[in-house]
Amino acid sequence: METQRLWQAVQLKRDAYVWMQFNQAANGDAVLIVAAVYALWYLVAAAGDLSGLPFVDAGRFAVTGVLSLFISGGFAWLLGSGAVYAISTFIFERRINFAAIVPITGYAHAPLALVPIVGLLRLPVGAAIIFLGIWSAAMMVTGFQSNLEMTQERAIGSALTAMFVWLLLVASPGSG
Repeated sequence: METQRLWQAVQLKRDAYVWMQFNQAANGDAVLIVAAVYALWYLVAAAGDLSGLPFVDAGRFAVTGVLSLFISGGFAWLLGSGAVYAISTFIFERRINFAAIVPITGYAHAPLALVPIVGLLRLPVGAAIIFLGIWSAAMMVTGFQSNLEMTQERAIGSALTAMFVWLLLVASPGSG
């Protein structure tokens, strides 16, 4: 995995997104990033009592919740990417390659790895999801603008749509 590219993407550097556009390894890296985020959520919750994470029910860790989280997380990632594709194709009337969206939205999961750490520190998880969600959305906006040649307004709308899908499937109360 290209950790240098991940670090550049987290810093909102355009070079990382240009690399994604021309390197097929970016899709595999995106899968690893998404899986690692949810694996970290699982490991931190298994190590301690974390209330506030989607798969911790009344202070008790639930294995079925973890499975649900992995499934809903992966599904939310792909469905969010599909929503961006649909918006671009049917609303903006500009056909783009779905495979160009997938790594951008996958890499944008990276800040969400900090959510369980916030829970360990006993800070408000909901506020962390909002702050880190904004960071993730900023990563998507940067990627959409550089790789999909979207205007800033369209990139923001597309990123917010992808985040909304993620919130519905992963971070909403009772989702895990």
